[in-house]
Amino acid sequence: MSKDANKFKFGNLHLKNAEEVSNYTKTFIEQAEYNITQCIPDKIFLLEKLDKEEFKCYKDIASIEVDIELSQEAIDFSRKNQNNDEAPSNPAVKKRKLDNGEDNDSKIPSVPCNKKLIKLIDLLKPEIKDLITTCEKLKTWIQLLIPKIEDGNNFGVSIQEEVLNEVHRIEADSINYLDGISRYFITRGKIVSKVAKYPYLDDYKRAIKEVDEKEYLTLLFSVNDIKSHYLLILDLVSKNYEKIKKPRSQSNIDSMY
Repeated sequence: MSKDANKFKFGNLHLKNAEEVSNYTKTFIEQAEYNITQCIPDKIFLLEKLDKEEFKCYKDIASIEVDIELSQEAIDFSRKNQNNDEAPSNPAVKKRKLDNGEDNDSKIPSVPCNKKLIKLIDLLKPEIKDLITTCEKLKTWIQLLIPKIEDGNNFGVSIQEEVLNEVHRIEADSINYLDGISRYFITRGKIVSKVAKYPYLDDYKRAIKEVDEKEYLTLLFSVNDIKSHYLLILDLVSKNYEKIKKPRSQSNIDSMY
């Protein structure tokens, strides 16, 4: 390692490529602050527009429903491959070749998803991903600004930790949105399989509509929650920005907003 390389330090360490790491850290902090001041406000209004034009375009909850009408082929296929309410007797249906070489699987009747909800889910998932990414960047930004541990004058550090905890909570909530979407498809799929096996029971058909209505409301609330999360992050950071940037000052009597 050259003498010039040794003159740069990262914190208290003579680190390999310390200058590059320091420059990267500085750039990361600048990008995070740009994200706060420019990107988050844009996200709030984008989500507001998305909510009005896509998620609230239906007249009422019932308009999101779809009728499940299974063909006799689908019912026959279900009965052939299931022998109880819990699972198919042969869950991994073996592929059988037809005379023309095609798979019998291609002839299995398909039961479609609720296309209206699929459209909303496909719109919401990128927004969930963006919020999680934003939270990750904000957490790293705050952690990089936390000063070294010292006795006294730590009020600003406690503010940084409070903001950090709030951002972490928002990130955890965002991950739960994705879990909820997965649970919806699993739940709906199980009920549809019941309809295929017991087509004469209207309760199962009604259950599908209830699950769809619940998912629609969940998506509607989620897009508003994401918008609110951005607004809360912006409000919390803006009110405590000076203490986040410079947690230690000459005075220890400042109070958190």
